[in-house]
Amino acid sequence: MKIVLFSNANFLINELQKTTKLGNIEVVNKKGDLCNLEKYKEIVFLYHLDSNENYLDILDELSKIFISYKLIALRNNTNNIEGCSLLKIGFKAYLNSMSNINIIEDAIKSVEKGKVWIYPELMEFLISSIPLNESNKETILEKVTIKELEVLELIAQGLNNNAISKKLNLAEVTVKKHVGSLLKKLNKKDRLSLALYFKNMS
Repeated sequence: MKIVLFSNANFLINELQKTTKLGNIEVVNKKGDLCNLEKYKEIVFLYHLDSNENYLDILDELSKIFISYKLIALRNNTNNIEGCSLLKIGFKAYLNSMSNINIIEDAIKSVEKGKVWIYPELMEFLISSIPLNESNKETILEKVTIKELEVLELIAQGLNNNAISKKLNLAEVTVKKHVGSLLKKLNKKDRLSLALYFKNMS
């Protein structure tokens, strides 16, 4: 899958050039350059929202070229409301454009696998806006262990693996195993899906 960055910001272009894990990343910086992407069958499109072009125009142009493509939004100063709006219109990741290359790589890899990637504060914001149904515990216990349920409850609060390991006094690798088991048992793709499942079960 080809990775394309739409940006005219040197700091972001330079950061992406540090990676050896993603292959050659194509950089475009104006709408007219998008027609050069027709040669690729599938792309992950990183859109730097602080670029000069209107992102709705860019998305319209992409939809003319590709049947399917995966979108990642980067913003110099992220905010939760914009993040929610972009996820609703089809973006699969939203992150700060000043993020180091390891975070950007994680986001790209998640999106390539069909998952959603968002920064922890946005996940917490999304999860906290959903009311908890207290009857969930009994229903979920039919599928998971008590320890997995404890981990699931903390995921539903927006905590990452490191925070969960400290809270439950478990090794982080153990928490990671519990999360993997929950994803498999509950047939979910990512942490956000787990949290929404836990909060919305009737």
